[in-house]
Amino acid sequence: MKKCETEKIPVRELWLRYCRGRETAVRDELIRQYSYLVRCIAIKVVGRYQYFNYMDDIVSEGLIALMDAVQKFDVSKNVKFETYASIRIRGAMIDYIRKQDCFPRRLKKMARVINEADEVLNQRFGRSPTDAELAQYLKVDVDEYEKMLAETCSMNMLSFEEIVYEKGTEDLKLHLSDSIAGPEQAMAEKELKDILAENIDRLDEKEKIVISLYYKEQLKIREISGILGISDSRVSQIHSSALKKLKKSVGKYLKQ
Repeated sequence: MKKCETEKIPVRELWLRYCRGRETAVRDELIRQYSYLVRCIAIKVVGRYQYFNYMDDIVSEGLIALMDAVQKFDVSKNVKFETYASIRIRGAMIDYIRKQDCFPRRLKKMARVINEADEVLNQRFGRSPTDAELAQYLKVDVDEYEKMLAETCSMNMLSFEEIVYEKGTEDLKLHLSDSIAGPEQAMAEKELKDILAENIDRLDEKEKIVISLYYKEQLKIREISGILGISDSRVSQIHSSALKKLKKSVGKYLKQ
């Protein structure tokens, strides 16, 4: 089947033809019609990670993931292809960024120091330490500790999204799709969704607002700072603090 012929066919008919014959031309046309997903997701992902700006590379990874999604998609499932493909595309991009090791050594060391301090105090107190306790342990004042959190926000985002996407989720489970796999996967996804929802409810009020505006409303840090009337760095600090808490809750769930 020629490309010019496939371009005239509605996407639903393309899926039916691809399922019947698995023709390369039909597959390629489906990829072309859904390629806008790759560009949209790439813009959002690159915009979130200030130390990574290789748009062409990330688009290439997204297109590979899109092709894989087209080949593996089961039209009999009660799931929109856009949802299924977006999960695969975003997960591939997150994984690619992680492998590039693009964060400065100074930031990686700072994040490691904060995480180690958090683990030590968690064991010592039998609970999550406060910002003041962490600052005291690190021998800095609270303002300096908050600046450290703001600086490492991108690393916390990548680390957390990495964990969540390994479970086949999207947007930190704030937008949960129907299960793509079998009932066991559906149960695991529901449990993870419940864990996250429960722990989001436990966040401070500003943390809940920032998480909601950032992931549900898809607002940028600067837009959130304008809404809340606080600085960009303060929004990043609140975001980082919230993700550290959520990552800890997800980590405990995954170790069970």
